[in-house]
Amino acid sequence: MKAAGDDKRMRCISLAGIIYILIFALSGTSVWAEGPSRPKMVLKERSFDFKQVNEGETLKHTFQVLNQGDEPLEIINVKPG
Repeated sequence: MKAAGDDKRMRCISLAGIIYILIFALSGTSVWAEGPSRPKMVLKERSFDFKQVNEGETLKHTFQVLNQGDEPLEIINVKPG
């Protein structure tokens, strides 16, 4: 015959196990779910409008390129559009 304390102890162990599984499943930080390390290029702005430009005027604008990845970002080739 089981003692009343045994049932209560089993429920606590089961509840603790369920909570642990839920925290692990919902955390999203599983080692197996992560992809390989790689660079991630992010531009603060993708285009810039110079508005009206006079012929022969020299224009200049700086685009900020950020690397939000885990590896170094190498920019090998740039082609203005």
